[in-house]
Amino acid sequence: MALKSKLVFDGSAVLELLTHAKAAPTHTSPYGLTPNPGPGLMLVKDDGIYLMSNGEPHLPGTDTVNKVVYAHGYEALPTTASVEERMARYDKVRDAVGGDDFAEFLPVKSLARVSADGRLEIELTADKMSIIIGPRAKPQARASTKQL
Repeated sequence: MALKSKLVFDGSAVLELLTHAKAAPTHTSPYGLTPNPGPGLMLVKDDGIYLMSNGEPHLPGTDTVNKVVYAHGYEALPTTASVEERMARYDKVRDAVGGDDFAEFLPVKSLARVSADGRLEIELTADKMSIIIGPRAKPQARASTKQL
């Protein structure tokens, strides 16, 4: 079966990460492999799927060293979650992006059109990543039925 998934992030939260990355005096790359990647975000899969700034010093999170913005539906679970809940989340994350942990660099210029009232979508297949920046999704209208 071919991997295909869509990760959706809130625009205002992504914009906070981008602002930090652009203002930071230095930047890191995933696993330190590139000496000076410039400002950007890292798409990370470990305990959930999230974005974080690559700026140094880090943007501190509430409960984490780095502030992270999770993809909708792929948040890390609290430590109080049951084994069954944790296994179900692990399976969902694995089905979306595979079993290996990773960090992928996304340069700021690729995300320049993100707006506070919009969203960022990252579509992944087995061999391609697409970035879609757009307005916040509107709630779907419910179909109504009328009995005559």
